[in-house]
Amino acid sequence: IADTFRRTTKMMCAICKGARIVTPAYVKACREAGRWVDEEDFTLKDEICESAFARKRGMPGYSLAAAVQRAQSNGPLLQGISVYVFPSVGDKRDLPILVAAAGGTWLKRFPLQPEDASVLLLAERSVNSERERKRRRTFEVYDVELLREAACTQELRKSAYRLQ
Repeated sequence: IADTFRRTTKMMCAICKGARIVTPAYVKACREAGRWVDEEDFTLKDEICESAFARKRGMPGYSLAAAVQRAQSNGPLLQGISVYVFPSVGDKRDLPILVAAAGGTWLKRFPLQPEDASVLLLAERSVNSERERKRRRTFEVYDVELLREAACTQELRKSAYRLQ
């Protein structure tokens, strides 16, 4: 239940799960009817915030409803993918929750086979250590923003977030 499209952990997890996101008016309508009512008329449509999200990322035509539909149709976005986040990412409290909601596996340690296609390596743009710098030169590493955007869109745009 939300009154606007915001990129919160709960919103991103709901999208990953393919959950219907409805407005608070839905609760009121159910209470008044004394039963569950059809969600269709209460599905969140926030053209202003959805448009701002799309504009900021150069993604014309982004739609929250389309992202939820992709999750429902395609299943978990990160199914079969293990995610490692480098120490350069300071605030990662929400990331294990997001990875799990998207069907992925959270790695606490650097993977034994980081070049494997089933591994997603994420970091901040700034490098934290010489060890991280070396690994980033050796393996494909992506900006951590890739994960947050993907949770909202249900699309992994790796080319837009590859770090050098």
